[in-house]
Amino acid sequence: MPVDCAPFRRIVDAVVYKWEKQIWLQVVIVRPKCWSLSDIVPRASVHVLGDLPSFILSPAPESSRDRFEWGRFLTYLQKKDSVGIAKVKSCQFYILPPDKDSNFSHVQVVYRVEKTCSGNDGQEHCEDNGSPSDRFQGSNEDHHGGNTATETRRRHQPVAAKQVPPSEKNYAQAHPSYLETLGQVHYAWIFGAIAELVDNSRDAEATRLDISIEEIYSKRAGKEIPMLSVIDDGHGMIHQEVEKMVCFGHKKPEADDPDRIGRFGVGFKTGAMRLGRDALVITQTNDSRSIAFLSQSLNEGKDNLEIPIVSYRRKGQFMEVDTSVQSEALAKYNLKVVKEFSPFDKYLIGAKAGLFRENRTGTQIFIWNLDEWGSQYCLEWDRGLTGGSSFHKGDILIRSRRLRSRPGQISKTVFLDYSLRSYLEVIFLVPRIRIYLQGSLVKSRPLAKYLNQTSEATGNIMGKRVHLTLGRSQLEFEQANCGIFLYWHGRLIEAYKRVGGMIHNGDWGRGVIGVIDVTDLMNEGNGRVGVHNAKQSFLDCEPYARLEAWLGAKADEYWTTNFETLKLKKGGSLYKPDHEWVQCDKCRKWRMLSSGFDVKTLPEEWFCYMGPFNGSCEIPERKVDRGVITVSAKQTRQDIKDVDDDVMISSDGISDEDSNQTERDGKRDLKRLRKGLPRACKKGP
Repeated sequence: MPVDCAPFRRIVDAVVYKWEKQIWLQVVIVRPKCWSLSDIVPRASVHVLGDLPSFILSPAPESSRDRFEWGRFLTYLQKKDSVGIAKVKSCQFYILPPDKDSNFSHVQVVYRVEKTCSGNDGQEHCEDNGSPSDRFQGSNEDHHGGNTATETRRRHQPVAAKQVPPSEKNYAQAHPSYLETLGQVHYAWIFGAIAELVDNSRDAEATRLDISIEEIYSKRAGKEIPMLSVIDDGHGMIHQEVEKMVCFGHKKPEADDPDRIGRFGVGFKTGAMRLGRDALVITQTNDSRSIAFLSQSLNEGKDNLEIPIVSYRRKGQFMEVDTSVQSEALAKYNLKVVKEFSPFDKYLIGAKAGLFRENRTGTQIFIWNLDEWGSQYCLEWDRGLTGGSSFHKGDILIRSRRLRSRPGQISKTVFLDYSLRSYLEVIFLVPRIRIYLQGSLVKSRPLAKYLNQTSEATGNIMGKRVHLTLGRSQLEFEQANCGIFLYWHGRLIEAYKRVGGMIHNGDWGRGVIGVIDVTDLMNEGNGRVGVHNAKQSFLDCEPYARLEAWLGAKADEYWTTNFETLKLKKGGSLYKPDHEWVQCDKCRKWRMLSSGFDVKTLPEEWFCYMGPFNGSCEIPERKVDRGVITVSAKQTRQDIKDVDDDVMISSDGISDEDSNQTERDGKRDLKRLRKGLPRACKKGP
């Protein structure tokens, strides 16, 4: 009968865990290197030990703690006169209790092998696949300072011919320093790391995502530290999916799913390790809950990466340890590690798990020990004004405020380069998920719906159809911005990409914005895509090169074809989008409102049944018809500062009686401006 393991479960926990995580064992002959302790039984209950072959086992501990636990484990075997049983493939190992005068440096192990085949000569032959075999004849080597291990064979069995042990396979190991290396994928732009976490929530079909940075007390630091949280209400992950999320080297999907952004299997790891040194994941499905801990702090000084995971399964109204994917001892050890190396104790973990409520699914990611910029953090944050003010909402900013480099760019104001709120406003081509940043809702801004004087262009590149929307944005004109926004699988990959004449002249195309989805073009099939694994740029490939040329031609055509018909008007009229749009907070569909309607008068939460739409969520979204192309800037590409204060660009609203005078004023201004490049262009950087 098996002995009661409860009195020493904590001792065995550590030993079992270390063995399951592949502690490399030094043995005399070829032996398995991954051990899993399955049972402990009294020595008297095993009657065949004297007839089995044996060898000497010596551990290779990673730390003093491992050595200490190894000693406690053997002490228990010695005190209880018990045998530890481990199974590896077709072999069963019996770890014998050490002698009373043993120093616990090694222990004797006997083993039993199930035969897999039989020879025609009546003699038994066992195939050696890296597991020990009692038919193996090997030379005895001294690995223990004079202690020679002998191979004991079964009695009354013929000796097989001498065999050569097969070469051992080489398997990859991940050193803990690799976590820091992964974070360097997003070193150029830290918001790319946050985008990876947002992608995972979208793929999980979440309807709400909360991103915030708050202070939390850390026992290890002895003070309050900032912690970034990313919480969604998606479908959550089961144990196998969590393992896939935190581990390395899993297979990429072969099919191209247009509704899924995740592709490379490294997004969470590169994103989390760029943002901070430690990350905890709590995820829940309808039937399970899992906790995973990806930590640089935990793995300091180790030779191999340890990633604790604890999984539970639902039983009635409660969650219990899922013993089908892990032992209860391993789960307890992993949970203990999480409490020791993170700010989360059992009460805080319970509080966070309580956010799921009954039968609610989702994933919570917490990241702390945030990346630093000098003596401060790379990120800075504020909660905004209280009371739901729309004047100043909370935001997370990049402390350096540096702009991303774009050929031909002269603008000094690109908010999405350092404002997370601005980036999240345009991150999705068709926004459906509600994103809350620092406690306040991010108002999505699908760019194609916020342009005026829009033009649609369709092309065929390498046999694949592409569709481009071009238009003018008064806001971007005032900030001297322009360029193309390229989306892949509905997610923004490149922003303000200058093409054609925009590259060579900072004012060419000023205020012109293009929007295009290149999913079909950049998906090559068979699982290959033309997107960098950081999802912030495209690979240098033929489809992308041809796309650049086509975009440049269309943008230049938009800029030059119609600008001579441009008329000037005195006054200060602003350019409004061709249509006003509002998104329903229930169905997440976009509704077109009447031209000139002031959307600022709508409430913070708006639904389809409200005015001025007065409809229902079942009504499909309205498609925008192709508009007439007009251009919103002069061919001379002058800076707005060089134009008289009372001269503004307009494309309509000019009466017949003012037309001649307006044209004369325009020609006089254009003649003056054509004398040379604007002063802003002549000056050096």
